[in-house]
Amino acid sequence: MRLRQVALASRRLDEVAAELAAVFGLKVAYNDPHIHHYGLRNAVLPAGTGFLEIVEPVQADASAGRFIDRRGGDAGYMVILQAADAEAERARVTGLGVRVVDDLDSGDYRASHFHPADFGGVLTSIDQQRSAPDYLEPYGDWMPAGPDWRDARTADVLDLAAVTISAADAPALAARWATLLGTAPSAADPLVLPLKHGEIRFESAAAGAPTLVAAVTLKVADAAEIRRRARAAGVIGPDGTIRIGGVRFDIA
Repeated sequence: MRLRQVALASRRLDEVAAELAAVFGLKVAYNDPHIHHYGLRNAVLPAGTGFLEIVEPVQADASAGRFIDRRGGDAGYMVILQAADAEAERARVTGLGVRVVDDLDSGDYRASHFHPADFGGVLTSIDQQRSAPDYLEPYGDWMPAGPDWRDARTADVLDLAAVTISAADAPALAARWATLLGTAPSAADPLVLPLKHGEIRFESAAAGAPTLVAAVTLKVADAAEIRRRARAAGVIGPDGTIRIGGVRFDIA
């Protein structure tokens, strides 16, 4: 299993996309017309061999809109993992009592969205691209990014390296995810779940705090240049933290 995509939810999609372009040089590869089924519009931006997605509610009853309201603004929304056999992963995960909230099968693409509550508060999907049988192939097909995503890649970002989830009880959530994903925590750090490509990290939040997709880690070609651009764009804080779309962007 690999980390393939992280989605942000925002009511200002175009502004967030512009900030990601200004700081990381990322380009929009695709606007998925099928996402209107969820009351959303979106933009998918290649980040090395992974993807960032921005979703914006365009209907009053969109679940992403309610999510934004609960979070009080832009926020990390969804973690999408790619597997060699999504059907087998679905069977294993549902066997652990996890509910499926959306089931997608378009022939070449198979996906199961799992109830956020059963993943500790994070909407999570395990997907398979059947037209790319080697799921670790770096630039294989990826239906959510459209047919031309390879042409939108930038040399500034080399990879989507990690996603960080914050929780009031981070060790318990990390252990829960390890069970759900059928993987083992890092021997060096039980708050890190290494995948076949990329990793999921967990960090502690205050007691009673909601579980959040707190950060995305991007491997970049020139960290100093990225920080310079972030300062110019006004999205870096006094502590050096880059924040775009309601999440922290760590660079590696």
